[in-house]
Amino acid sequence: MLEFSILAILATCIAGMIQIATSKRETLPVWERENGKKEIEKWLERFLAKLKRTSTRTQKCRLILAVERMQFENDSYAAWWKHVRFGEKNVEIFDTGKNVAKKNLQKIEITEFQKQILKSNSALKNQLIENSEIKEEEGEWQIPAELKTKIISEGGEALVFSEKFGIFQTAVRVQIFDPFLFTDNFGLDLLIWNINFEKDYEKAVNKDESGKENQMPKHENIIKNFVNIELFHKKDLKKEDCIGWITIMEKADEDLRTILKEEKIGIEKRKKIAIGILDGFVYLMKIGIYHFDQKLENILLMDGIPKIIDFGLIIEETGRSGYREMGYARKGSKFRSHTALSAATPGFAYQQQFTFGGGYKVNNIFYFLFCDWKSSWTLLYKPINEKERKEIDKIVENCNATSIHKLKESKHRPIIREITSIISIPSSSSHFCLDDPNLTKSVQVSSLKQNATKCVNQDLENLTKNVLDQKSSNLCVPISVATLLRFAIKNDLGFKDEIDAYSAESILSTLTLIVYPRSMTGLNLNPKKEETEFQLNQIELLLERLCKKTYLMETGWEIIRKLDFEEERQPKESTCKFEKILLHKNFVFSRPLTVTGAIIIPHKRIDGIDYPEKLFFHQMTLDRIENGEYVLQNNQFTDHSSTVIRIKQRYPHYAAEPFVSNLENQTGDNIFIDGNIKIELINEQYYMTRNRWFLLPYAYSLKLTEI
Repeated sequence: MLEFSILAILATCIAGMIQIATSKRETLPVWERENGKKEIEKWLERFLAKLKRTSTRTQKCRLILAVERMQFENDSYAAWWKHVRFGEKNVEIFDTGKNVAKKNLQKIEITEFQKQILKSNSALKNQLIENSEIKEEEGEWQIPAELKTKIISEGGEALVFSEKFGIFQTAVRVQIFDPFLFTDNFGLDLLIWNINFEKDYEKAVNKDESGKENQMPKHENIIKNFVNIELFHKKDLKKEDCIGWITIMEKADEDLRTILKEEKIGIEKRKKIAIGILDGFVYLMKIGIYHFDQKLENILLMDGIPKIIDFGLIIEETGRSGYREMGYARKGSKFRSHTALSAATPGFAYQQQFTFGGGYKVNNIFYFLFCDWKSSWTLLYKPINEKERKEIDKIVENCNATSIHKLKESKHRPIIREITSIISIPSSSSHFCLDDPNLTKSVQVSSLKQNATKCVNQDLENLTKNVLDQKSSNLCVPISVATLLRFAIKNDLGFKDEIDAYSAESILSTLTLIVYPRSMTGLNLNPKKEETEFQLNQIELLLERLCKKTYLMETGWEIIRKLDFEEERQPKESTCKFEKILLHKNFVFSRPLTVTGAIIIPHKRIDGIDYPEKLFFHQMTLDRIENGEYVLQNNQFTDHSSTVIRIKQRYPHYAAEPFVSNLENQTGDNIFIDGNIKIELINEQYYMTRNRWFLLPYAYSLKLTEI
């Protein structure tokens, strides 16, 4: 009987010990457990089975992207190469830019992944492929309902989910580098992977330490990746070309954009956040990582502590494998040359990441921390005169924030130390705000080159024959301004652009990313057409911004003038002025103008769907007047419209209500009298022929004058 009692006590003790051990095990996150790799592997197989997507890209697109992931003997080649040719054993890259006669840059051994792509389409062998031939990605994620409820954010090539591992809440990022990944053409049977754990890596301390491969970023203000899973094609036995990541990371409470837009925090918390962000970026630079997507959405907060996220647009100097293995850096020379990035976010871009210039290199994120939401955008982008500047100076002085101008010199700590209250400008307007988060997505600038369409046999005398197709974007205004500016640079300053640094796409990129931020949706490789509805492009405002300073920025022209970083290759120092001009049947042409056209598209019925009559406005550029006709360069020809439009100079000009009706009531006809000039006016209510272009009476010229 005693033996049974002892056995019962022993069994109870053992059960208790097992329960304690199990309890301890469950309080450890899976990535810190002894058998953590097996548990993550089981989870991964279940998770991968749920990931499905479609892609509209081609095998050629895949090859171009695969070249971008290659390491060249000179990292600068990543910015220089324009064409590639795939042979049996080697990849050959060429620089075919302006004034370069198809210069062979390097031959590189073909990767196993590239071989697999060429097997599926052998016609791509020995073919000269241009790096701008990447198609728009219109594919979509096809996620099951159970996973959709967990989505935190979604992009064309990335998804972030909320995921719980035991008692630990995390975020899981899915990032694809090959567009066919998770499609029917690239199933799980073709995948292998490496599972990497944060606990196996040392903290990176310095970028100059040699022989320290097994390191990763570890800092309070950098998002912590607990696990990073590198995905490879199963034939890539050397695992030399990673085609995707699945990353398990810290889950934050909310992002800085939301907090600041909703004015949730006061100046002291803002200063604390600013110090954390600054410390995080300084640490990254110290270990050889330069973050080039420093926008508000890429700062998350956990218990008030800022965390820097999203390492898609970075330059990495050390080449440490640990950075790549843990999801903080991508492989390839593209991510070791800032110009090769060729991507940026409107309002948060450095000029050097998409051109060779250094006209703007300020981290705008700090302006938003020290100003209220509307004031931030207004001080950055509203053109002002000297009287307005003095009024703002008084407000800034009252906040002890005069050091805000030192941010241009990368001096952040004085403003953090001195400012006592949030800068708020009473006259601030939402007009300048990019309120919708869709408008501050990063965009691929390199794709603009494929839209610079050659107008073969077109009769343009003053403007370039390379006409930029705006596609479905709402960027006709900045495109027209860029066209005028190119003309002025050449003709007013006598400037010769030897290396094509001042191309239409470079000027347009700087206008829309830095000078007066607009979304490039519909023009770049992000084709979500609905985002174009958020555009607000007023020609006079953009011209003012080009010619005038804002409170925090130089004139738009001065920023564009420095598109080339070598001073001797820049246009001469000069002032930029625009003039409002009245068009009429006796108007005499002297230089190209930006003009606004109006057209009524009548009611249509297509495939049983009614499209009501609609009035459209479109900005174009006047090339010349010839034989009594306005000859206009048109940038919207995706719908088979002509790149050159002709409008009779004697035609009436369009004017909106109530302007026309008021005039008719006063004069008995539609005649607008301006001094000795008479202009016949019409609109959709007064004698306007459908399907015919009419110009608005006012146009604008742009002129540069050497200082």
